[in-house]
Amino acid sequence: MYIGEILGTLQLFFFLRYVTGAGSSVDWYIKKPVACNMTSDYGDCSGNYTRYYFNATKNRCLRFNYSGCGGNGNNFEDIAKCRYLCGGNYNPDRDPCLHLPSNIWCPTWPVYAEMWYFDSKTEKCIPFLYHQCALDRNVFPTCEDCKKACQRHMHQLQ
Repeated sequence: MYIGEILGTLQLFFFLRYVTGAGSSVDWYIKKPVACNMTSDYGDCSGNYTRYYFNATKNRCLRFNYSGCGGNGNNFEDIAKCRYLCGGNYNPDRDPCLHLPSNIWCPTWPVYAEMWYFDSKTEKCIPFLYHQCALDRNVFPTCEDCKKACQRHMHQLQ
């Protein structure tokens, strides 16, 4: 890289920081789910299951043994899901667990059902009355389904 290219890149970087008002607290990368930065955790039971976790230092998914209960959210049943949810192609805009259900009123289908959604602020699955009109992806029929789908955002499994 030539000196001129380096200076141009630095100028662009500082210009963008100035225009956006970015300070030192702004993340200049896409944040992965919190669990992707955790180490593997065997858990609290006595089972022995093959699972995969994302190793943030090596930036790849590795195999580990899981007891079957407890542990943390960096725990995936297959390597493809680990790569998709913690690897380089992770996109928070496509992550259903980060979007609250819209729960719009539906006059043609006035039926409520108790469902569960993941609250990313509390890192918990929460029950609510769902209107069943919108096509939300952060809506689950059971707490277990919610936890399984969004465990990567939990420091500790619920």
